[in-house]
Amino acid sequence: MPRLPARGRIGSCLTVLAVAGMLVIPLGCETSRSVNPEPATQTRSDVRPRGADPSTPTTPIASIAAPPGQHATRCGHYVFYHDFDLDRADPLFAELEALPDQVFGELGLPPSSGIIQIFLFDTQDRYERYMRYRYPSLPIRRAYFVAEPRVGNGADELKVFTWMGDHLRTDLRHELTHALLHSVLKDVPLWLDEGLAGFFELPPEQDGVNPLHLELLRRGPFQPDLGRLERLDKVRQMEKPEYREAWAWVHLMLRSTPEAKQILRDYLQVLRGTDKPGLLLPRLREAVPDPEQALAEHLSEIHIPRHRAAGPP
Repeated sequence: MPRLPARGRIGSCLTVLAVAGMLVIPLGCETSRSVNPEPATQTRSDVRPRGADPSTPTTPIASIAAPPGQHATRCGHYVFYHDFDLDRADPLFAELEALPDQVFGELGLPPSSGIIQIFLFDTQDRYERYMRYRYPSLPIRRAYFVAEPRVGNGADELKVFTWMGDHLRTDLRHELTHALLHSVLKDVPLWLDEGLAGFFELPPEQDGVNPLHLELLRRGPFQPDLGRLERLDKVRQMEKPEYREAWAWVHLMLRSTPEAKQILRDYLQVLRGTDKPGLLLPRLREAVPDPEQALAEHLSEIHIPRHRAAGPP
């Protein structure tokens, strides 16, 4: 995978490469050419973030917009589809290769053996044209994770769509977290899905701290309401304030007390067996009697790591 231009693309390039390395046991990277990764025709799609019901195109998608597919690079549990060369020696491969262990280890979840497909577009315009056609009901975002049911049942196909932008590193970590969670859980409530993705979207040295989220929440006004977040079920309902609050609740549970962390871990274990786990807030109150006050105190005490992640969070 040849490297991207260093100026303004370095973070993006690194992210792409890392995605390919998601294998728990590295198997090396191989690149093939002239592949056709066209998504199979489906009657429905289960998209993360959820809340959308994309319609199936009736016209061959290649006549309007096509995903990348000139090259397919397999590296571990990732397969990259791309129309340009990528540098397989880029160090970000190692970072993303470690992401599954980071996510599953932190959350007490079993490892996954699923394959994640990454469709990497060379330009924002091509990416957005494709997404508007293939998933017309989704709002425009820089990247998406999609879990598509296979024809004839079987495990969902896990796909990530994004483009070579300046936020590629963060976007890939975010969407890959969605894919990893989906690979081992029946479902994840929308707010929790986004909160966990926000926690893991920055490199490990950040320890889940998003400096931008933290700054804005501390600046206020901020009135946390986990009950409201738990009622959201459509991706269009999640705006920047909701993403920030979701991240804050996840950080509270993972980094405040062992009891709060265990509540989250137990809830995720429930999600391994059902897509109707009930609400998390009543469970959290068992360990944290006044969650809103605890969150306010936690945010005031968070220490921002000295080594901040490269690029905008």
